[in-house]
Amino acid sequence: MVRMHLIDCLIYLTSVYPLTLAWWSNRRTSLVHALSWALAAWTCWCGFILLDGSEAGRYLAVCLTGCAGIAVLGARRPIVGAWNLVLVGLLAVLLLPLGEQAVLGTPLLDPLRLIFVGGTLTVGVLNYLPTRLALPMLIVGIVSAAELLVLADAVDAAVVAHALPWLLAAACWIGWGLMRRTDPIRAEFDRLWLAFRDRFGLLWGQRVREQFNQAAKNADWPVVLRWSGLRRTARDRPLAAQTQTEIVETLRAMLRRFGEPETAHQ
Repeated sequence: MVRMHLIDCLIYLTSVYPLTLAWWSNRRTSLVHALSWALAAWTCWCGFILLDGSEAGRYLAVCLTGCAGIAVLGARRPIVGAWNLVLVGLLAVLLLPLGEQAVLGTPLLDPLRLIFVGGTLTVGVLNYLPTRLALPMLIVGIVSAAELLVLADAVDAAVVAHALPWLLAAACWIGWGLMRRTDPIRAEFDRLWLAFRDRFGLLWGQRVREQFNQAAKNADWPVVLRWSGLRRTARDRPLAAQTQTEIVETLRAMLRRFGEPETAHQ
């Protein structure tokens, strides 16, 4: 039993490598704050797994995981710094049940609070469902939901204890592998767009897409930005080289508030 626990811990510890690489490659982007929250959640899960932790440790890890997902929603300059204050407030609200349990001896999670914490986690997962990170985010969501059910006494802790480190480690490694995949055949515009879309998710992806399409309409460019990339709207109108350059530069200008990842370090 001790040997199995040691293997579980070692498997989980390997996941620090892809997560740290993700932080490093995005250190000059506005996503670095969200990844810092993700590292905080990873550290809390690490303490819980290594020490076979308490109910409070499990709940804190779930709450930090939810905050990491919400952090992405504010990942644009200049609001990204102030958004951390919102996240601190959210974390304080999420942790209120721990204080009430310690002082009043009440159950940690009632149905309403269970829905609130679950909803926080769901927002982060849904934001990445239309991207390449859908699978790892679903894994994180399933693990977090299982831990919430354990806290609500709906599932036996032993049922998920062994799978927890393996699934969390798998999510980190799968995400790293998916983000390393590139299609050299794609045009520069599509490579920029897809890299941004997959990192920042649905909310910011849709926002940038709407802004670009409005700019294209104003400039009378025969193109439209779909979720999967740039598409021509009028095949009989050729795009001059200068126009293609302007299209790419327009997208770059829109992404400037988010920063550019260091792709060489992914």
